[in-house]
Amino acid sequence: MQTIFDHGQYQDILAVLKNKDERVETQNKLLKDNPSMTVVAAKLNIPGPIKNNKKIQEFFVTGLDAFESKLLTTGVNFVIKDEWLEKMTGPERFYLIEEDAAKLKSITSQFEEMKPSFRLFDLDVLTNSNGKIQTLSRADASQPPRKCLICGRPAKECGRSRRHTVEELQKKVSLLVCAELSYNQKTKMANWLTRLAQQALLYEASAWPKPGLVDPVEHGAHLDMDIFTFINSSASLQKYLHQAALLGTMSRSTNLSLIFEELREYGKKAEKAMFTATNNINTHKGAVFSLGVFVAATGYSLQRVKRFDAEDIQAVIKQMMVNLIDDDLKHLKAKKHLTAGEKQYLEYGLSGIRGEAHAGYPTVFMNGLPALLASTGSWNSRILTTFLELAMHIEDSTLIKRAGTPSIQEWKNQEISECLAMGGISTNAGRQKLIEIEKEFSQRNLSLGGTADLLIVTIFLGLVKEGLPNEFQDK
Repeated sequence: MQTIFDHGQYQDILAVLKNKDERVETQNKLLKDNPSMTVVAAKLNIPGPIKNNKKIQEFFVTGLDAFESKLLTTGVNFVIKDEWLEKMTGPERFYLIEEDAAKLKSITSQFEEMKPSFRLFDLDVLTNSNGKIQTLSRADASQPPRKCLICGRPAKECGRSRRHTVEELQKKVSLLVCAELSYNQKTKMANWLTRLAQQALLYEASAWPKPGLVDPVEHGAHLDMDIFTFINSSASLQKYLHQAALLGTMSRSTNLSLIFEELREYGKKAEKAMFTATNNINTHKGAVFSLGVFVAATGYSLQRVKRFDAEDIQAVIKQMMVNLIDDDLKHLKAKKHLTAGEKQYLEYGLSGIRGEAHAGYPTVFMNGLPALLASTGSWNSRILTTFLELAMHIEDSTLIKRAGTPSIQEWKNQEISECLAMGGISTNAGRQKLIEIEKEFSQRNLSLGGTADLLIVTIFLGLVKEGLPNEFQDK
């Protein structure tokens, strides 16, 4: 069984008493130097002779991050004056806080009861009343006494009677700490994936030149929007992308199609937020769908295999999309209002992004991601190299819609092939050809919106692959 007490230095009663004296001295000095302030001394209730190690320190810091957030949300100002994270008798931190002591004791007591693992925290509240140091009890703040971690009786009663063995207490403490650390790691992973997803949106919008797409220099094929429209849109999707990340990192379900259905409900709200941010301009509707899927699938994969595994991410996506074609395309003839992709399916038999998604985004995994990972140079160069590779292999429904015929694909592929034959973005001739293609796309009002959506998710995967922190991996 996993336990937090496998490592650490044994501490005897003399070491604990010596540390208590040092704590009292520190607290008294803080109160003497700051008589109008309240001191909170934070430590942990850890049973047995092992009081500190890396896991205990991580749990302590994680918990106090939550405590500090609670202080901030209640409008309480604080300063960290000292901390002893590596003390073998247990980590400690001292706060100077500008707040009424009784109110502060109420806040600390409520924090200690917020979740089971936080009951391990001991947050002492101390004041200097006319030169007399006072430590407030829970009763001073009209708060109930502590309860035993194991049986729920009053903690002091169980402590005096030694109702539970040290081994029993350590087992319970270890379970609480490990559960909290696991939850915290998944939360950090979700936050990290959210940041990379927004980064991918902004990277795609910033790269230049991209035929038929918006960039910082040109947007001739999209006169109703510019780079700032895309920045506004990207910012509006933060909540949704975080929901997608949490859905993936926290889920314990094996029914991945159900996870996708939940994601789609979040996506509907995200589209409304996007249209509000862009004054009803469609900047990222396709990206809401595809990027949400990739964020959720990547989070789900990472929490299981503990490394970046493109094949596993693709397998997760396929399981998420197993019902997509049947649900979305089998009953279109009875539908009154069709999207461009649905019309193309009925008229040309082209399944568009739904077919790509149902197949596990083969264009991304077979063409886009390998091209991005093999590319070198600036991010602008890497993105454009990847863009050309994706554009060569995608059935772009946005391009077909603008042209009014699937045959436009042949012309698009010929133009890109010529650019690549000239060396692509790596040569002056290739770059000049790309600029010429961009001008022609603008003049003909053609767009590669479908390619842009796949470019965004490819960039996202590349950022995950190249920047995956060690803490999220099994080494």
